[in-house]
Amino acid sequence: MQITIDTPYVTVQEFARRSGMSDRSIRREIEQGNYIIRPKVEGSKSAVLINMVHIAVEAAEQAERVRQAAASQRAAQR
Repeated sequence: MQITIDTPYVTVQEFARRSGMSDRSIRREIEQGNYIIRPKVEGSKSAVLINMVHIAVEAAEQAERVRQAAASQRAAQR
């Protein structure tokens, strides 16, 4: 499996555009720890940046689990 990431981090607004999710939903996911963000200096007003590498790795791991489960299910049916 090969995954290409065009940038390691994107803003919440860019992630919303790419994913079709609302800013509010994305920020909730960040608060719940589902999306990793680039660390910020306390008090900084810089943009929140979502780690796209982590999301890609998570997606690849999920795809592998699904693939293995499907293969196991096929083997059990034989």
